[in-house]
Amino acid sequence: MIGIAILFLLCIVAVFQTLYVQTSSVHLTVPRMPPLTLIHITDLHGRTRYLNGSLHRLLNRWKPDIVCVTGDLVQNSGQLARLMEEIAKIEAKHGIYFVPGNYEREEIRGWQKRLYTTGEIVACKKQWESQMTVLENEESLIKIGEALIRVYGFDNSTYGNEQYDTHRKVEHVDWTVFLAHSPNIISLIHEKGIHADLLLTGHTHGGQVRLFGRTFGAYKDFHIGQKKDKLVGLFSISRGLGTAKIPMRLNCFPEITVFLINH
Repeated sequence: MIGIAILFLLCIVAVFQTLYVQTSSVHLTVPRMPPLTLIHITDLHGRTRYLNGSLHRLLNRWKPDIVCVTGDLVQNSGQLARLMEEIAKIEAKHGIYFVPGNYEREEIRGWQKRLYTTGEIVACKKQWESQMTVLENEESLIKIGEALIRVYGFDNSTYGNEQYDTHRKVEHVDWTVFLAHSPNIISLIHEKGIHADLLLTGHTHGGQVRLFGRTFGAYKDFHIGQKKDKLVGLFSISRGLGTAKIPMRLNCFPEITVFLINH
């Protein structure tokens, strides 16, 4: 009986830690910028409802100026329409900016993984673009008051699609934000000597199941949260919101990250 009770308790803990979203607030002081709220979400894997609210309610209560989404919206294309309905309810004054992840190039149904065809990717992209600005190795400039913000999105969906032309002319801006799915993008950034003020990534799920405060597996050497970097200012890796491979989290709550600039 004791064993059953312990197992039951562990199941409750796992459900809570899988479905209760934590909010990480990061305060930044940026010269020449007005007060600004930027929210970063990533790795939804089709999940839009949590114990403490639906996705759009969790975000809208912060009255965001900008929302950045760094890939892996769904597990398979059959989930995309419903997820985009939820994205449509997010109220971001200056838009939602999106870069693809590996699950924008592949899907899992049951235990089978397969790559999307070119036609399927084009069809999915039309749905993304219905609610978000899609950045695939391209930039978008955002004017807020007198400040100019540059958002550049790398298509590093872990398939080696990331590109950056170091010879291109870059307009003077007050703040630069890089978006990428995988934190491995930091290697390209350092190789090319590219500068930004903030880098937002996901993909690792923070390990998803963490033991003894450690991440295991392929991304064990990456940090969780924010770390200063000489080229990108602040290198942020989110734990994400969904799950992959196994449908649970342990010691690694789902997360949205709220950057409060000059608040």
